[in-house]
Amino acid sequence: MKLFLKIFPMFILLYNGITYSQNETEITLGSGFSLKPSVNYVSSASIQLNPFSENAFERNFLEDVSGGYGWGVLLRKKLFRQDLSFGISAEYVKILDEELTETFISDSVTIRARVKEELTMIPIEVMGYFNIPDFTEDLKIYFGGGVGMYFGDRKRTVLNIQSKTISKEPGFSFVVTSVIEYFFSRNISGVFEVRFRQGEYKVKSEFPIPQFTINGISYQLEQKLNSKVFVDGLNLSLGIAYNF
Repeated sequence: MKLFLKIFPMFILLYNGITYSQNETEITLGSGFSLKPSVNYVSSASIQLNPFSENAFERNFLEDVSGGYGWGVLLRKKLFRQDLSFGISAEYVKILDEELTETFISDSVTIRARVKEELTMIPIEVMGYFNIPDFTEDLKIYFGGGVGMYFGDRKRTVLNIQSKTISKEPGFSFVVTSVIEYFFSRNISGVFEVRFRQGEYKVKSEFPIPQFTINGISYQLEQKLNSKVFVDGLNLSLGIAYNF
């Protein structure tokens, strides 16, 4: 009986310890995830119109394009430490600039025609984030970086004549990011993120006709387009994250 009274409290402590350990494992197993849908804005882009020209001036000439909007989703997970997390994100970005012009010359007649550039890009990026300590419990600030793969397309329209894509080639780039996250509750937070990247891809396309006619005068189109696109402006995103 005395032996039982000595062993029983030890058994209770051991049982509670095992139960607590199991509960702690159940609570933390699979935790540390964050799922964030967002709306995005890209400040600018540029198009290298003749990237493979032998002429250095033509090769380095860039056509600047205005910014655009899109949406994205990010899945992030804490790993190894509480202040270190890794994530993978996918976005869809569309840029439409209808304020461009191009000069066409036929004999002694010169015209400036309205040109429309439509760019679409799908970035897939893998990122690492470091949480800077010593901020309030509700406010978190992160810095990070990673690599991305960029898929995209380009459509050029001259006087309602739109180019047709022949082939596309994705590109790669490094990414740097900074994030501000504010927790409204344990599970819900608002996230503002700024990414610096030079997302690029190549597009081969052509116009379906070699020329167009205005007032009886024919103007030649550069029928085959071999371009490199850089979506290299600031990428700003605002989203709501679910943390679980």
